[in-house]
Amino acid sequence: MTEELVTLETAKLLKEKGFNEPCMIAMNIEDGRQYGTNRTNSELPIKVCSHPTQSVAQKWLRKTKNLHIEISYMYENYWTYDILTIPRHDLIGLSDRPIIRYNTYEEALEAGLQEALMLI
Repeated sequence: MTEELVTLETAKLLKEKGFNEPCMIAMNIEDGRQYGTNRTNSELPIKVCSHPTQSVAQKWLRKTKNLHIEISYMYENYWTYDILTIPRHDLIGLSDRPIIRYNTYEEALEAGLQEALMLI
């Protein structure tokens, strides 16, 4: 098993929202090329962003933005997500979000990461 990296779209949103943690991989925003590095976004060229794992991005949202992404497995063999505030546990999200059934935990988490970043 391997840790899932966020998509390029999510990596760009993270950079835009202030994610500045060192990552082992960076990605060129224009063409998606990956580079081995251990630098933060502020240390990278403008057209390059750090490329964290989903779990690192999820932890950053919890620790710095007080947002928790909760992934749920549903009886009919699909996954969903909710976004909750910490510590109040208020359910938040985009009001026009359709109910989507994700095939994997990682797909649901990626969608939750993107929505949480759009809410910041």
